[in-house]
Amino acid sequence: MTTHQALRRCGGTLLVGLAGVHLSAAWGWAAEGEASWRATYDLVMMWVNFAILAFLLVKYARTPLLNLLKGEADKTAAGLSQAQTDKERVSQQVEDTLKALENARERMRDIQEKILAEGARQRQRIIDSAEHESRLLLDRTRQKIDTQIVEARLRIRSELIDRAVALAMERLPVEITPEEQLRLVDRFVRDTRPS
Repeated sequence: MTTHQALRRCGGTLLVGLAGVHLSAAWGWAAEGEASWRATYDLVMMWVNFAILAFLLVKYARTPLLNLLKGEADKTAAGLSQAQTDKERVSQQVEDTLKALENARERMRDIQEKILAEGARQRQRIIDSAEHESRLLLDRTRQKIDTQIVEARLRIRSELIDRAVALAMERLPVEITPEEQLRLVDRFVRDTRPS
């Protein structure tokens, strides 16, 4: 069905509808009268008025109504065409946005992998550095312990020597006689002389 045929059918339906409303109102007014000739007169006048109204509508209002309806149909068609164009444009934008989003996700995955790899390398460097530092610290601690042990041995030896000398100084004068002392001094001098 063409647009022109649709407009004609719409105009005809409108005309029949107006006629029905006009006729139903006229019969209601005609029923109020008491004279029988008045009912016939009203019925005839109603049909005459209807014919005049229909003639005027067809003669003068048909073209503007058809133009209005055709204009509305053209506007609707243009609106649908514009909506279709907008839909296609928006669909393309959505598709482009989805592609850009997928590209962004791919870049994010790459960046995340690089960050994780760099984090693993940094972690390994930290672990290696900590192991190296701990080895150095252990070596320094062992050296300090060894030094302290040597110092402690020297202190103990010095204290033992001092005590032994002190004890010898206390006992020797009592236990060693002057003859034994001379013999010990001679022996010491003999042992220390170069041969």
